[in-house]
Amino acid sequence: MKKEQNKNKKIIILVVILLLLALTSGIVATTYARYVSRATGTGDAKVATWAVQVNETNIVQNSTFALDSSFVTWSDSEYIADGYIAPSRTGTFKIKLDTTGSKVAVKYTIQIDTSSLDSYDQIQITKVNNQPLSGDSYSGVISLDDVDTPIEIPVEISWTNSESNNTSDTSIGSTVDTLSIPVTVTAE
Repeated sequence: MKKEQNKNKKIIILVVILLLLALTSGIVATTYARYVSRATGTGDAKVATWAVQVNETNIVQNSTFALDSSFVTWSDSEYIADGYIAPSRTGTFKIKLDTTGSKVAVKYTIQIDTSSLDSYDQIQITKVNNQPLSGDSYSGVISLDDVDTPIEIPVEISWTNSESNNTSDTSIGSTVDTLSIPVTVTAE
């Protein structure tokens, strides 16, 4: 019987210890819980505006812009009707880049496809931004300080007048109505 009493005492002691442990854990847990705080927040970052217009067309939303003969300013000539190119005439069309409102600097490339002029050696794109054109593209950067100031980039087309080209000039003047020169402006 003593064995059984010892066994009962051990069980009672174990139950008491477990109850005390549970009670202590509960008290400690509620004590710490009273000092717990929580906060939630949201981090915001402003997105830099990207705004690019070419000849008053928003190229961020449209992939084509206007650049027809009405954009060309021709050199004065009392022998050539205004609005037309012919031997000894030079014209300039301007590509207007407007990045007003942009919050980042803009790198731009003007790609001029002169392949339509390959058959006419006397007609050439001679300058871009008042510099001789080398290759078929011109690149530049509009700095962050200058994004709110539109720029105009002149592109010069010239028809050289030479006695050696008279036959070819006559052929061009009698068979070609319009010279199309595709221009692509890429801004990044």
